[in-house]
Amino acid sequence: MKKVIEIETGETVVLRHVKKSDIDGIWKNFNEVLEEGTYLPVFTPVKTEIEKNSWYDNIKKDNEICIVAEISDIKPPYNIIGQCEISNLEWEAATHVGSLGIIISEKYRDRGIGKYLIDISIRESKKLNNKEKIILSCFSNNERALHLYEKIGFRVVGVRKQQFYMDAVYYDEIMMELFVEEYLRKNP
Repeated sequence: MKKVIEIETGETVVLRHVKKSDIDGIWKNFNEVLEEGTYLPVFTPVKTEIEKNSWYDNIKKDNEICIVAEISDIKPPYNIIGQCEISNLEWEAATHVGSLGIIISEKYRDRGIGKYLIDISIRESKKLNNKEKIILSCFSNNERALHLYEKIGFRVVGVRKQQFYMDAVYYDEIMMELFVEEYLRKNP
Protein backbone atom coordinates (compact mmCIF):
# COMPACT_ATOMS: atom_id res chain seq x y z
CA MET A 1 0.00 0.00 0.00
CA LYS A 2 1.33 3.37 -1.02
CA LYS A 3 -0.43 6.66 -1.66
CA VAL A 4 1.16 9.84 -2.92
CA ILE A 5 -0.38 13.25 -2.27
CA GLU A 6 0.73 16.77 -3.01
CA ILE A 7 0.21 19.39 -0.32
CA GLU A 8 -0.27 23.14 -0.76
CA THR A 9 3.46 23.81 -0.32
CA GLY A 10 4.06 21.82 -3.52
CA GLU A 11 5.78 19.04 -1.57
CA THR A 12 4.99 15.42 -2.35
CA VAL A 13 4.05 13.27 0.63
CA VAL A 14 4.20 9.48 0.46
CA LEU A 15 1.87 7.56 2.77
CA ARG A 16 2.91 3.95 3.35
CA HIS A 17 3.44 1.20 5.92
CA VAL A 18 6.32 1.68 8.34
CA LYS A 19 9.72 0.17 7.57
CA LYS A 20 12.55 -0.57 10.00
CA SER A 21 14.59 2.23 8.41
CA ASP A 22 11.90 4.72 9.55
CA ILE A 23 12.55 4.17 13.27
CA ASP A 24 14.83 7.16 13.86
CA GLY A 25 12.53 9.48 11.90
CA ILE A 26 9.45 8.30 13.76
CA TRP A 27 11.01 8.84 17.16
CA LYS A 28 12.50 12.18 16.14
CA ASN A 29 9.00 13.29 15.15
CA PHE A 30 7.47 11.84 18.35
CA ASN A 31 10.02 13.55 20.59
CA GLU A 32 9.50 16.90 18.85
CA VAL A 33 5.74 16.71 19.43
CA LEU A 34 6.40 15.58 23.01
CA GLU A 35 8.56 18.67 23.60
CA GLU A 36 5.60 20.89 22.66
CA GLY A 37 4.08 19.72 25.95
CA THR A 38 0.54 19.96 24.62
CA TYR A 39 -0.63 16.82 22.84
CA LEU A 40 0.86 13.79 24.59
CA PRO A 41 0.40 12.63 28.19
CA VAL A 42 4.05 11.54 28.30
CA PHE A 43 7.02 13.31 29.85
CA THR A 44 10.02 11.21 28.82
CA PRO A 45 11.39 11.25 25.27
CA VAL A 46 12.26 7.96 23.59
CA LYS A 47 16.00 7.97 22.94
CA THR A 48 17.57 4.53 23.32
CA GLU A 49 17.92 2.12 20.43
CA ILE A 50 16.42 -0.60 22.63
CA GLU A 51 13.20 1.42 23.14
CA LYS A 52 12.95 2.33 19.46
CA ASN A 53 13.58 -1.19 18.20
CA SER A 54 11.31 -2.75 20.81
CA TRP A 55 8.42 -0.57 19.60
CA TYR A 56 9.02 -1.58 15.98
CA ASP A 57 9.44 -5.27 16.83
CA ASN A 58 6.16 -5.24 18.79
CA ILE A 59 4.28 -3.64 15.89
CA LYS A 60 5.51 -6.36 13.56
CA LYS A 61 5.00 -9.19 16.06
CA ASP A 62 1.44 -8.07 16.86
CA ASN A 63 0.63 -7.27 13.21
CA GLU A 64 -0.39 -3.72 14.10
CA ILE A 65 -0.91 -0.90 11.62
CA CYS A 66 1.53 2.00 11.41
CA ILE A 67 1.26 4.30 8.41
CA VAL A 68 3.93 6.97 7.97
CA ALA A 69 3.88 10.24 6.05
CA GLU A 70 7.22 10.76 4.35
CA ILE A 71 8.70 13.50 2.24
CA SER A 72 11.14 11.50 0.12
CA ASP A 73 13.13 14.57 -0.91
CA ILE A 74 14.19 15.17 2.70
CA LYS A 75 17.11 13.24 4.13
CA PRO A 76 16.35 10.74 6.96
CA PRO A 77 15.54 11.04 9.82
CA TYR A 78 13.89 14.35 8.90
CA ASN A 79 11.78 12.71 6.15
CA ILE A 80 9.10 11.31 8.49
CA ILE A 81 6.60 14.10 9.15
CA GLY A 82 3.74 12.07 10.58
CA GLN A 83 2.54 8.67 11.61
CA CYS A 84 -0.73 6.99 12.48
CA GLU A 85 -0.85 3.76 14.42
CA ILE A 86 -3.78 1.46 15.10
CA SER A 87 -2.81 -0.80 17.96
CA ASN A 88 -4.47 -3.91 19.26
CA LEU A 89 -6.12 -3.83 22.66
CA GLU A 90 -4.77 -6.10 25.36
CA TRP A 91 -8.08 -7.91 25.93
CA GLU A 92 -8.72 -11.15 24.04
CA ALA A 93 -12.41 -10.33 23.72
CA ALA A 94 -11.57 -7.02 22.00
CA THR A 95 -9.51 -8.19 19.03
CA HIS A 96 -12.06 -6.51 16.76
CA VAL A 97 -11.17 -3.09 18.25
CA GLY A 98 -8.14 -0.97 17.39
CA SER A 99 -6.78 2.04 19.26
CA LEU A 100 -5.70 4.97 17.08
CA GLY A 101 -2.84 7.33 17.79
CA ILE A 102 -1.55 9.99 15.39
CA ILE A 103 1.26 12.52 15.37
CA ILE A 104 1.98 15.19 12.76
CA SER A 105 5.03 17.42 12.78
CA GLU A 106 4.06 20.97 13.74
CA LYS A 107 5.24 22.38 10.40
CA TYR A 108 2.90 20.04 8.48
CA ARG A 109 -0.34 20.37 10.44
CA ASP A 110 -3.52 21.72 8.83
CA ARG A 111 -2.55 20.44 5.38
CA GLY A 112 -4.80 17.39 5.14
CA ILE A 113 -2.08 14.87 5.97
CA GLY A 114 -3.78 13.72 9.18
CA LYS A 115 -7.04 12.97 7.39
CA TYR A 116 -5.20 10.86 4.80
CA LEU A 117 -3.19 9.04 7.47
CA ILE A 118 -6.30 8.19 9.46
CA ASP A 119 -8.27 7.10 6.38
CA ILE A 120 -5.54 4.76 5.17
CA SER A 121 -4.96 3.40 8.68
CA ILE A 122 -8.66 2.60 9.12
CA ARG A 123 -8.83 0.86 5.73
CA GLU A 124 -5.65 -1.13 6.36
CA SER A 125 -6.81 -2.14 9.86
CA LYS A 126 -10.00 -3.56 8.32
CA LYS A 127 -8.22 -5.26 5.45
CA LEU A 128 -5.28 -6.71 7.39
CA ASN A 129 -6.68 -7.15 10.92
CA ASN A 130 -10.45 -7.21 10.42
CA LYS A 131 -10.97 -4.34 12.86
CA GLU A 132 -14.62 -3.40 13.27
CA LYS A 133 -14.28 -0.45 15.62
CA ILE A 134 -11.56 2.16 16.18
CA ILE A 135 -11.23 4.04 19.46
CA LEU A 136 -9.08 7.01 20.43
CA SER A 137 -8.66 9.59 23.13
CA CYS A 138 -7.66 13.21 23.00
CA PHE A 139 -7.06 16.15 25.32
CA SER A 140 -10.23 18.23 25.60
CA ASN A 141 -8.31 21.39 24.64
CA ASN A 142 -6.97 19.91 21.37
CA GLU A 143 -9.67 21.54 19.27
CA ARG A 144 -7.85 20.94 15.97
CA ALA A 145 -7.73 17.17 16.53
CA LEU A 146 -11.28 16.96 17.88
CA HIS A 147 -12.58 18.81 14.83
CA LEU A 148 -10.75 16.41 12.50
CA TYR A 149 -11.93 13.30 14.34
CA GLU A 150 -15.54 14.45 14.28
CA LYS A 151 -15.27 15.40 10.60
CA ILE A 152 -14.00 11.87 9.85
CA GLY A 153 -16.92 10.34 11.75
CA PHE A 154 -15.66 9.61 15.27
CA ARG A 155 -18.24 10.18 18.00
CA VAL A 156 -17.61 11.22 21.58
CA VAL A 157 -18.51 8.40 23.95
CA GLY A 158 -17.18 9.78 27.20
CA VAL A 159 -15.07 12.25 29.09
CA ARG A 160 -12.62 11.46 31.85
CA LYS A 161 -12.47 14.61 33.95
CA GLN A 162 -9.04 15.76 35.10
CA GLN A 163 -7.44 12.65 33.62
CA PHE A 164 -4.02 14.23 33.01
CA TYR A 165 -1.97 16.63 35.12
CA MET A 166 0.76 18.51 33.28
CA ASP A 167 2.52 21.76 34.15
CA ALA A 168 0.21 22.32 37.12
CA VAL A 169 -2.93 22.07 34.94
CA TYR A 170 -5.57 19.31 34.80
CA TYR A 171 -6.81 18.17 31.39
CA ASP A 172 -9.94 16.20 30.55
CA GLU A 173 -9.63 13.23 28.22
CA ILE A 174 -12.22 12.91 25.44
CA MET A 175 -12.89 9.32 24.39
CA MET A 176 -14.20 8.65 20.87
CA GLU A 177 -15.14 5.71 18.66
CA LEU A 178 -15.84 4.95 15.02
CA PHE A 179 -17.44 1.87 13.48
CA VAL A 180 -15.41 0.82 10.45
CA GLU A 181 -18.23 -0.56 8.27
CA GLU A 182 -20.23 2.64 8.72
CA TYR A 183 -17.13 4.71 7.85
CA LEU A 184 -16.44 2.64 4.71
CA ARG A 185 -20.06 2.97 3.56
CA LYS A 186 -19.86 6.75 3.86
CA ASN A 187 -16.37 6.91 2.32
CA PRO A 188 -16.20 4.31 -0.49
